[in-house]
Amino acid sequence: MDAGEDVLRSDLIDLTDADLSPLDSVPNEVLLAALERLRRRSAAVGDQYAGWQSVIDGDD
Repeated sequence: MDAGEDVLRSDLIDLTDADLSPLDSVPNEVLLAALERLRRRSAAVGDQYAGWQSVIDGDD
């Protein structure tokens, strides 16, 4: 039996030690466009999951 800590695997980037101050020089429009693209992509993934969930019946 493993007594060590569980390792959480994630596709998210670890920004713990990243210096985010250079973002201050990026125009707001660029950051807003990037955030909007991420929002659209994450919404699309959620829709696929919801669609998959809707086809599960009680017989399984």
